[in-house]
Amino acid sequence: MSLENEAAVEAACIRLQQRYGTLADRQDPKFRALFSPDAVITLPDYPPFAGLGAIMQGQADWKTSGAVMHHICTNHTIDVAGADRAMGICYLMVFRATEPSLAAGSPYPIGPISVGEFHDEFVRVEGRWLFKSRTLHWRFRTA
Repeated sequence: MSLENEAAVEAACIRLQQRYGTLADRQDPKFRALFSPDAVITLPDYPPFAGLGAIMQGQADWKTSGAVMHHICTNHTIDVAGADRAMGICYLMVFRATEPSLAAGSPYPIGPISVGEFHDEFVRVEGRWLFKSRTLHWRFRTA
């Protein structure tokens, strides 16, 4: 693979990592388009969200919980494993507020509630790079 092609794969995968938080935080239906049909998201304290149906049900459940979150992703590192496969990590910082605090006019917590790493597997499906799997590992969490 040429350096130019490898750079294009890296850019596509980093874009997926960035869009994940933005689309999730806004409960945007375009979130679905980030994943392969058999994708799996694994988060601590939850059973794996396996397949698009489970992933989108997780989004719907989050929306009804009243929690408002913002995901900040940085330190993107992508390793291209071939023409149709790549692996990567990115650091994640999550800020969270709840509807009652928003109603009280105080939507901002004092600091992030967690810092972790997403370990990602990417696949190319019909010319588009998508998440095959995302696994979150917490590094720091508030009580």
